[in-house]
Amino acid sequence: MVDKLVRLSASQRSNFVAYLDGELSEEETRGIEQLLSSNEVARHDMESLATAWELLDDLPRTNAPKDFAEKTIATLKMEEQKTPLHEQVWYQQVTKYGSLLAGVLLVIGCGVTGFLVARTVPPSRADAMLQEYELLEHFDGYEEIGSADFLTRLQKNGEWVKRSSDIPGGVRHGSTGSF
Repeated sequence: MVDKLVRLSASQRSNFVAYLDGELSEEETRGIEQLLSSNEVARHDMESLATAWELLDDLPRTNAPKDFAEKTIATLKMEEQKTPLHEQVWYQQVTKYGSLLAGVLLVIGCGVTGFLVARTVPPSRADAMLQEYELLEHFDGYEEIGSADFLTRLQKNGEWVKRSSDIPGGVRHGSTGSF
């Protein structure tokens, strides 16, 4: 009959290394030995770990440099004494150039807004008069004519076109006789 395999907990596995190093109390050692005798998964895991542990002993030992401890402690002290954010160089540069960029964008935004607002404002009376300057230049002559009906009838009359072409320089205000 096949025994049911029981999974090991993380705390049980972590005690395996301490067991191999002989760092467990007598009570914890008995608990691991009892587990190994009753659990095939635990025995297999312990054998694999012991084999790996023995292979580590065969690796060549390297010596740390003499200043390794000093450098490690200095690095840890530097990490403990982190510079506040507002004193870091990158933060100061971002703040400086960010403010400058924000100012430039604000000026450009105001200029664009002013331009758009100015385009929507209706023209003043003086602007309207400038646009109609050509018409206003001859306004006195147009007032003497009276109505547009007279000009329309005059234009349709072939005699007027014939007479105006006899005048040196042709018809005033255009060559076709239209106004």
